[in-house]
Amino acid sequence: MELQQQFPGLRLEGGPYTPPAYVQYGIKAVRASQAMVAVVFFFGEQIFGALGRRRPEFMTDTQQNVLVSGGVFYGLNCIAQVLKAINAFEVIYNGQVLHSKLSSGKFPTPGEVSRKLQQLKSRER
Repeated sequence: MELQQQFPGLRLEGGPYTPPAYVQYGIKAVRASQAMVAVVFFFGEQIFGALGRRRPEFMTDTQQNVLVSGGVFYGLNCIAQVLKAINAFEVIYNGQVLHSKLSSGKFPTPGEVSRKLQQLKSRER
């Protein structure tokens, strides 16, 4: 908002973001957990039967109440979405990095980005 007030006509947009490797592995683990929830919901009884074991008691509850499995699946999806956005905050103008949360570890202070943009634009003139 501050940038749009100080620099009218400045186009702000989100760009492609690739999370760090450890975050990507976390997202993959959550997605695999989602797949397992679905597999156990639909085929859990057959899987445990093939292994010669009784199905766990919690499976009876999840089979009888679809909201439990749906809630777990939705909760895991929320975790994956948070992991995707956890480090995504980069401000770049004409190839110049004005602020990087990945390198600084924090969001910019109020006015920091607009000051840097003002300095950059004054050097361009």
